[in-house]
Amino acid sequence: MNKIILIYLAVLLFLFNGSLFSESNFLPFTGEKKLTHQELERSYFLHVPEDLQENAPLVVVIHGYTGTAEGIMKYSRMNDLADENGFVVVYPQGTVDSQENTFFNVGYSFNASSKVDDVAYIRALVIHLQSTYQTSTEKTFATGMSNGGDMSYLLACTSSDLFRAVAPVAGVMMKETLESCNPQRPIPIFEIHGTEDKISVFEGDMEDQDGWGAYYDLPSTIDFWVTENKLNHKESIQLPDKDRGDGSIIIFDRYFSEDSVNEVWFYKVKGGTHTWPGWETDIRWWKNPLIWYYLRTGNNDIDTAQEVWSFFRKYISEE
Repeated sequence: MNKIILIYLAVLLFLFNGSLFSESNFLPFTGEKKLTHQELERSYFLHVPEDLQENAPLVVVIHGYTGTAEGIMKYSRMNDLADENGFVVVYPQGTVDSQENTFFNVGYSFNASSKVDDVAYIRALVIHLQSTYQTSTEKTFATGMSNGGDMSYLLACTSSDLFRAVAPVAGVMMKETLESCNPQRPIPIFEIHGTEDKISVFEGDMEDQDGWGAYYDLPSTIDFWVTENKLNHKESIQLPDKDRGDGSIIIFDRYFSEDSVNEVWFYKVKGGTHTWPGWETDIRWWKNPLIWYYLRTGNNDIDTAQEVWSFFRKYISEE
């Protein structure tokens, strides 16, 4: 009798191996979820595509100051790329600061009293998703807009053990972040930044004239990561000016070396403002009209999400 039961169980395991226990058995999902971390209930939006395979990439997309997880999910259009390329994408939601604005704690002057540890939260979220959806521990990436870009730089400095590469958009490195930055391993960097950005100023603000806190200029920031990755070659090209009416062009600087797969990509949007290039959406996703204005009047020569994914994909194919 016991032998018959064992045979029956073996048959069931064989039959269900292609379905119930299959690596592609994760149900597709798009929506909000919760994670309690350090006694705070934190929310995030998650997108799991159909037919997700085990060991798929995971991309973390981080919203800007005053923004929302749902908002950046809408305008980044990263879900579409996840469907096409088979990766999980998560959009963490920031907390609310003393000025009643959503934010990620990267060290702004007016957030000095905040005890929120967003590095620990995002690390916990990544580890949770890697375990739940069996995503790759070697193919995890972060990108973000503005404050989310600043957060991406902070993760590059503190969490290179979790992230393979990061791609800030209109992000900066706070003075303390850069001067204390000591990643466990060299990490590839991608940045898009407008030279006429009046929020995350291209030339930096080391005197803290705007009240955000001291932060470095973009050329110095890029030089830091070029040195960190030991890159000794550079090529610079102007990308096609597909929209001559947007008032800007893009110069693409690529830093590389024969001795490393790591690279630094820097998209300088000449004449560009505080933008996620190629963005189109609805004002209702932004409660701050100024932020919406800067986003909406940006460069249209590239699709930022596509460019970011092209950069990340380089480190998937070379693993």
